[in-house]
Amino acid sequence: MSRLVLKWLIVFAIGLGIIAGLIFWFGDSSFSESRVNLTIDGPTQAAVGDEVVYKVKYENQTNTGLRNVRLTFTYPDNSVIMKDGSVVSDSSGVETVDEASLPAGASREQEFHAFLIGDRGNILVAKARLDFDADNLRSSFAKDATRATTITSLPVSLTLSAPPTATTGSSIAYILDYRNESSAAISDIRFLFDYPDGFSPRQFSPSPNAGNNSWSAQTLAVSAGKRISITGTISGSEGQSKPVKVTLQRKINGRYIDYESASATTIISSPLLGVSLKANDTSGYIAHPSDTLQYDVTYKNNSTFTLTGLTLTVRLDGNMYDLSTINVGGGFFDSSSGTITWNSTVIPAFTAFGPRQNGSVKFSVKLKQAPSTSGSGSLFVRATAQLVTPNVPSGMDSDQVSASSDLIIKITSQPTFNQTAYVNDAAFGSSGPWPPKAGSETAITVHWKLTNPGNDLSNAKLTGTLPLGVTWENVTSVTAGQPQPTFNQNTSQVIWDIGTLPQGVGTQSAVYELVFQVKIKPSMTQVGLPATVVQNPALSGTDSYTQQSIVVSAPDVTTNITIDQSGTGIIQQ
Repeated sequence: MSRLVLKWLIVFAIGLGIIAGLIFWFGDSSFSESRVNLTIDGPTQAAVGDEVVYKVKYENQTNTGLRNVRLTFTYPDNSVIMKDGSVVSDSSGVETVDEASLPAGASREQEFHAFLIGDRGNILVAKARLDFDADNLRSSFAKDATRATTITSLPVSLTLSAPPTATTGSSIAYILDYRNESSAAISDIRFLFDYPDGFSPRQFSPSPNAGNNSWSAQTLAVSAGKRISITGTISGSEGQSKPVKVTLQRKINGRYIDYESASATTIISSPLLGVSLKANDTSGYIAHPSDTLQYDVTYKNNSTFTLTGLTLTVRLDGNMYDLSTINVGGGFFDSSSGTITWNSTVIPAFTAFGPRQNGSVKFSVKLKQAPSTSGSGSLFVRATAQLVTPNVPSGMDSDQVSASSDLIIKITSQPTFNQTAYVNDAAFGSSGPWPPKAGSETAITVHWKLTNPGNDLSNAKLTGTLPLGVTWENVTSVTAGQPQPTFNQNTSQVIWDIGTLPQGVGTQSAVYELVFQVKIKPSMTQVGLPATVVQNPALSGTDSYTQQSIVVSAPDVTTNITIDQSGTGIIQQ
């Protein structure tokens, strides 16, 4: 009997174990919300205008099927959404994917495409939400996931300048400087300006392509930079903010999409004070590297009040300033902020600045010899002056009285033109006697080399004249991709018409070089003297940014300054 009882107890225990296992497997633990996974795969960094692909994966790792499954994907703010290779217009920025069920153990993956728009440093967040029900359960469930992408670079640098303050009815200028800082040419772009209320445009440079606020560019070459200037009048109430915005758009699949933007704000200021800037006696000075800029800051009390406790500051912006050379004219220079300050300890009149009283201060600073970078900051320098006092006359609803002005100085190209000559050239060899003899022909090979660390030089041309007794041999070599030189027999002029000399030649890319050979046949009258080989060699062109004419001259080439036979080129009998 005891054996039978034991046997049944063992069977009973095994049965209980099986039942407990089934309950564990198919009971409460058969569905666990934590075993439904939702993830977003996408880049953590991107450049503005990059097409980004988000891959959203969701999977059911439970043993229970899911019902009424809905995936909701929210694109980052200001994204341009792509669907089947085309831009989606009038999108809410949200997409949904519905499924009736997702079986146990099943997974799905969805892709979402977009162009990211923003400023450098912006963090753009994509969001996904999965809503679902579990079979045999009445409750609804949801899972959330996010993916953050940081904007790390801007293909086109945009620098939009507007005066910080202006009085109502005054003339102001908006200046946009832009440059392609990517590694490839950018095509089919346009700039749209959104002017503030109260601004009336009057003059443009260059003229807009459509209306009074749209400029187009078919192609913007690598490192190419240009400027758009808009002059007009501004009106408004004191203290009003007048923001101006420019949006760079690019044509993709036949439709322009927002690519980048920049903005600046002008405050309608009190006309009680006035301040203005000049450099080297003009407000339109165009500088060269190594120039010394002599600034003159003029200030005035336009009111009928005596204003007390004034402070004048000038902030210097631009990597071409050589701040080690600054002469502050009695002011105090804070190198950490690039700001010069004058107060009543330096200018006693600022203690009590009487009605209609005026004055000026001067300071100077040199520009560096060459751009330190290829970015748009090398194209100009900016000085911003502000005259301010916290002591507001009674009856005025303001916490200060101020005026400000800025002066942007363009920096023109500074290409270099170097020339050398050889009697025995490594590529073209030699012929004829050396030292040269009267009545005998001797070949000389001339090398012209160009570098351009500054702005693009358009209509670039190298010229030189062959004097009597020198003949053109039509033996030449140029940098790959460059045009061949020509020789004008009527003027005896060698002409190398380059077209555009790009920014960065010789610093970021190979030097441009022309090599040509001539022959000299000295006369008896030149015996005892060196003979001239090339006269008046010069590089000419137009700075594409400042529109200033550029001429760089080099000394004449003579038989006495050849590299391999220097000082031995005196003509013999």
